[in-house]
This record gives sequence, structure tokens and C-alpha cells, in this order.
Amino acid sequence: MKKNKEIKTLFSNTIMLYIMQISGYIFPLLTFPYLTRVLGPEKYGIVVFVNATMVYFQMSVDFGFLLSATKECSLYRNNKKKLGKILTSVIQSKLILWLFGLIIIMLLISNIKIFKDKELFLLLSYIPIALSIFIPDFLFRGLEEMEKITMTTIISRALYTVSIFIFVKNSEQYIYIPILTAVSNIAVIIIMWIIIFKKLKIKVNLSTINECIIVLKESSIFFLSRIASTIYGASNTFILGFNYNNSALAQFGSANSLIGSVKSLISPIADSLYPYMIKQKNYKFIKKIIIILTPLICIGVLILYIFAKPIVLLLCGKEYVQAVPIFRVMLPMVVIALPSYILGFPVLGAMGKVKEANMSVVYASIFHIIGLVFLMFINKLTFIIISILTCITETIVLILRVFYIIKAKNNREIVNIYEELSEKSI
Repeated sequence: MKKNKEIKTLFSNTIMLYIMQISGYIFPLLTFPYLTRVLGPEKYGIVVFVNATMVYFQMSVDFGFLLSATKECSLYRNNKKKLGKILTSVIQSKLILWLFGLIIIMLLISNIKIFKDKELFLLLSYIPIALSIFIPDFLFRGLEEMEKITMTTIISRALYTVSIFIFVKNSEQYIYIPILTAVSNIAVIIIMWIIIFKKLKIKVNLSTINECIIVLKESSIFFLSRIASTIYGASNTFILGFNYNNSALAQFGSANSLIGSVKSLISPIADSLYPYMIKQKNYKFIKKIIIILTPLICIGVLILYIFAKPIVLLLCGKEYVQAVPIFRVMLPMVVIALPSYILGFPVLGAMGKVKEANMSVVYASIFHIIGLVFLMFINKLTFIIISILTCITETIVLILRVFYIIKAKNNREIVNIYEELSEKSI
């Protein structure tokens, strides 16, 4: 009976994550075609480049807490005092990281020309990251209260979407985008903290510097994986920004955004499975999910490949026709995404192999960096070749995770055989 209840909770959380994720697809689907047309390739290229840069800073502030703190909240879900301590220590740690990030941004603006040209937009884009510190989604994920995150996220995205249509009317008003993002974040913060204080009854207790350092150390292994994954994500756009003009970069950025939107439809499965697998370790259930969903994803990818041109032109506009071949080359990443996500922290984390889940991304990222350096050396840093390199990199992540799972399974079987022999000899 208890198991059925947990499966029901998992299903409910997965549905909530999907509703949230679909909202993250539907709302951008409204603003994305609008912004690409209103801003034009030149200004949209600036937005793409700065957003890619901000990914590094957002990851640095998040510092893997979405995984480490989610796990802690899941383990101590019945201890309100402990939850309050986890909540505040994470927020304080994030604030420290944000201040370090601000110093780095000021140095970039002062010393690198490409950032000087985008100074105001860069600084404004760093404000929503500061506000995101006070959005403790890790708490609700750990408590498996996904409906609360879903509700606030949809409100935020709806507010942002409406604001874009109202305030961004021409290319020069692209500067309003981070401001509108900040306003929508404030709305989420207010709602979430009302829930934390009034419904969850969790009190805030300030942490010491030493406690923050401990929290940062515990989350560092998760951060290593998260920041490594940006190497073959945001880094592509970031590096290309130094080699192509804004209009050309917009072609790659639009294709990359579309692929990211498709992949984001898959990630809720892994996100909802993570706290469930930490408790239940139901590996047979994982196998069923992969077997059932992978063929369906392959069919969807085939349809996207065939109708890539009308889809891209419909969503982005006629000025983005060069994004079509890039989009097609990136599509294999969608097929790889499901098994790679699920075999990561939901499976390897449940097996006590968190380090291996992280290192699979680190090793793949090292390969990607070497690939990028080599392409720069031979002057072949093209959109298509970088897209192919990224597909190979994500395949390496999947292969390594499969290898670690097989190795862990074989080691476990050897231990079981040894224990059985020992019992018989006794």
C-alpha cells in the first residue's frame, strides 16, 4: 500500500514537472518568434551571447544545490528545524558566490572589448540571478511538493510573457528583457516565501560562515558536474561570439534554443525520479521507462528532421533559414537525452555513485574542450562542426554512465557471491 502511494506521488510530481516544463515551452514559444522578429538578428545575437555568458554565472551561484540540497531536504523532510537550517545556509552560500561573480563581471567589462559593448545589458542580466537566490525550488523538490513550484513558475512565466509583448516593441528595447525577467522573479519569491512561512511552517535561522563552507564543500561535486555540462552548452555560443558577428550568432542561438526546448520536455522525468530513486532504488521501473519512451522519442525526432525547415521558419522567421541545417545536426542530442538524464543522478545517485555521475560529464567536457581548441587551431570553428562535436560529447556522457552502472552491478554481484560462500563455509 505504501509502495503504491509512493508511485502515485512520483507520478503526480512527474505530471507537475511536465506541466511546469510544458509552460516553459509554451510561453517561450510565444515570445521566441516575437523577439527574433522584433529584435532582428543583430540585437537577438546580443541577447544570445549575453544569455550564454550568464549561464556560467547562474551555474556558479546555483553551485549544484538543486541536487545536493534536494537530497538533504528529502532525507530530513520531517525535521522542520533541519529544513530551515538547510534553506538558510544554501541561500547565504549563494549570496557569497553571487558577490564573487559580480567582481568577475566588472573585470570582464573593464578588460574585454566584446563585453564593454554590452555593459548595461550584461549588468542588468545579472540582477535576475541575484533574485533567483531567493527561489528555493530545491526545498519543494526535496519535499516532493512539485505543485507549488509549478504554480509559481507558471505565474512567473505568464507575467514575463505578457510584459514582453507590452514593453518590447522595437530592437532598441531589448534592454528591457532582463528587467522584465527580474520583475517576474520577484513575483515568484513573494509567493514561495508565503508558502514556506504560512503552510510549511519553516523558520529561517541564520548560518555561520563555517556552516556555509561545509554546505559549499558538500555541493562542490554536484557543481563540478553542472559547470562541466556548460562546456558543451553555453561555451559553444560563448566561443562563437568571439568569432562571428551578432547576426550570424543568432542563427546558431536560435537552433540551439529550439533543441533546448525539445530536450527540456524530457528532463522532468529524471527530475521527478531523483528523490524517488534515492528512497526506493527501483531499477526495474527505470528500465521500463527507457524501453517504452525511447522509440517514441525517436519517432518524434524523425518528424522534426523531415519538417525542420518549416518549423524553424515558422518559429524564428525567414531571416533564420541558416539555422535549419544546424537544427537538424543537433537532433541526435534529443534521442540521447532520456537515457543520459535517467542513468545519471536518478540511477547512479541511487547506487551511491554520485562521483561517477559527475565525472561522466567532467570527462566528456574535457574531450569537448580539447575538440574546441583543435577546431580553433585548424580554423574550422563552424556552426555545423561544433554541433557535431556537441552530439559526440553527449554520447560520451551516456556511454560512460552505462559503463559505470555495469561496473557497479558486476562489483555488487561479486560481493554477493563472496558473502554466500562465506556463509556456507561458516
